[in-house]
Amino acid sequence: MLDFITRFNYDDLVELTINIYGNLYLLIMIFTLAISTVQDKNHNLIKKISVPYTDEILIFYILIFLYNFTDILLIFFENSDRHPIFVAERIMVLIYYVIGGMLTLLLLDFVRKYVVDKVDYPPALIIVQILRLLQIACFFMLVISQFNGFIYYYDENGQYVHGFGYWIWQGVTVIIFLFIGITIFVNRKIVDPFLENILRIVIIIPLVAFVVSMIIPEANFTNIFVIIASLLVYLLYENHKTLYAVENVVEMESAQRKLMMDQIKPHFLHNSLNSIIYYIDRDPDKAKESLVNFSKYLRVNLNSVNTEGLIPFAQELEHTKIYLSLEKLRFEDDLNIEYDIKDEDFLLPALSLQPMVENAVKHGIHKSDSGSGTVKISTVEDSECHVIKVIDNGAGFDTEELKTMDDTHIGVKNVMKRLEMECGGKLEFQSKLGEGTVCTISIPKE
Repeated sequence: MLDFITRFNYDDLVELTINIYGNLYLLIMIFTLAISTVQDKNHNLIKKISVPYTDEILIFYILIFLYNFTDILLIFFENSDRHPIFVAERIMVLIYYVIGGMLTLLLLDFVRKYVVDKVDYPPALIIVQILRLLQIACFFMLVISQFNGFIYYYDENGQYVHGFGYWIWQGVTVIIFLFIGITIFVNRKIVDPFLENILRIVIIIPLVAFVVSMIIPEANFTNIFVIIASLLVYLLYENHKTLYAVENVVEMESAQRKLMMDQIKPHFLHNSLNSIIYYIDRDPDKAKESLVNFSKYLRVNLNSVNTEGLIPFAQELEHTKIYLSLEKLRFEDDLNIEYDIKDEDFLLPALSLQPMVENAVKHGIHKSDSGSGTVKISTVEDSECHVIKVIDNGAGFDTEELKTMDDTHIGVKNVMKRLEMECGGKLEFQSKLGEGTVCTISIPKE
């Protein structure tokens, strides 16, 4: 045991102690993030919503943990003359390089996904692809190095030595990090501040560590700096998670208030009552049936404000049919309704289909040149989602308007927000002026 301890010098013991404590902190971070993610997915309100970048940060911590754990093992294996340990050391060095390269690729893909793809600047995407190929080429050189010592090798005394390719490996890493830093700086006005701060930390601190290691080659500060960066990222993430949770609660409350206000539709109520009055003398039975439907429509709309959780699609479809029966009183033969329901065994937020059908009637059919047309409601199930389509052959509209939606589009904005927050769903539109609109609601499967 004493012989084992005497193999370590003071620097090794300090580095070993810092790495062990750092890895313990990393384990706590990993478990905290993993448990938090599971709890969010099981939450009735936000089970489909997670804090942005959580998955990438979790992968980042796992790789950092493995990176540091490998370094800890290397310190234990170092200077041992026992053959099995010498073989294990070689394996650990290889793993150490592989994980480092994977971390670099993770950060590059992170920037590509959340920055480069959003700015839609083709040259930047080309550079990303070139840098990715360079890193993959480095992995190939790493494999070759096991036979020719291009990146690193062991001398006759069994000591680890950098080869010529080591500086190529490091150079590619530095170039990728510099590209990430420049990309963030150039696009700082459109980049999420939280994302910008994270990337600044994980780019600047390792670069500082690299410069320090160039100035003081005998010292290994890389892992220490990486641990510091991980701790700072965790503090940023926890602060952002708290703010994000508050923003979601505020947005949900705002969506509920807007939903309540959106249900007060004086024009529709006035037109429906006038239509019922019209039929009282001409067709009393039809007027009576319509009055019952009108009462049901009002009750469901007003009760929906206090509805918690999701409701069966069949319930939402029934409410939509009641709404359409009232519209038929006005439009009569000018409004045709078609149904193609192939899937109805799923849940969705209350008043998510009916407002979209109302949108098709009000802005599609009613505003068309002829003032008449057909609204078709269809459902189908695919491998990932339950898909609802509301199709009309009405006036159509310019979908670019959706990018600048204001309060005049409160119904669409409200449905989009509630679908996203309550079930992770999406609302999309395809439309052509004068030809009609296809509204698609996608509800992810559990």
